[in-house]
Amino acid sequence: MAEKRQAKPRPRLAQEAGRYLGHGLTWAASTGLFLFLGWLVDRWLGTMPLFLILGAFIGAAAGFYSLYYHIVVEPRERERRRQERE
Repeated sequence: MAEKRQAKPRPRLAQEAGRYLGHGLTWAASTGLFLFLGWLVDRWLGTMPLFLILGAFIGAAAGFYSLYYHIVVEPRERERRRQERE
């Protein structure tokens, strides 16, 4: 019986860890994608570090916004809708 009690929190922990790892990977991927796009624009225009840096900042800001939305705003909205139904 004690083994069943210990087994229950683990899937919840793994689920939460996976969720937050996904948010972190989204942030990293958006930063990397915009960094790469900035590098391409710099090669095309010959303005080497300008758009590379700009792309990194834009990608990081977009990733942070996504992270903030999913961790802060979305739970608030879910709670507000739940309270309205009650």
